[in-house]
Amino acid sequence: MPVLTPSEQVLLYVANCTAAALTALASSRYPFPVVPMTRQVISDRLSLAGEHLRAGDALLLGNQFRASNGRHYYAMYHGARSVTYAVNTGDDYEKHSVLPRNLPVAMMNVSGRESELTDARLLRNQADYDPYPSIPADWEADARNLASTAASFLQACEDFALANGFI
Repeated sequence: MPVLTPSEQVLLYVANCTAAALTALASSRYPFPVVPMTRQVISDRLSLAGEHLRAGDALLLGNQFRASNGRHYYAMYHGARSVTYAVNTGDDYEKHSVLPRNLPVAMMNVSGRESELTDARLLRNQADYDPYPSIPADWEADARNLASTAASFLQACEDFALANGFI
């Protein structure tokens, strides 16, 4: 397991705080710089989403269609977590089944983005857990569609974060 630096340990703690816990940190006797720390968490989550997107694209280019579905879904998942964390000033919606319903209402085409994230999760589950279809090429069309959806979804998350001053 990788070793975290002390600053990464603090950011990981902040990344997993609820809104109430972050408020308590900010108003404690020794207040933490919560605003810059949350901005760093949002930026780091978007960076992680980008890593997953690039990994999914590489798998797609290597005709690893099942595996690419998982990486593209996780690109979307981490992008969604970044913007929900930003809007809620806390990470209250990390569960895969709950996150899509809690995307920021101010996000453009939020109902469409909710459907995309939900559908991507279902496809990822099928690709990871179902033995059929067993022919790799049968997954190609879905994998290519999800790659495009994931890129658009992540761009929407980044645009939202930038437009609202979260990063």
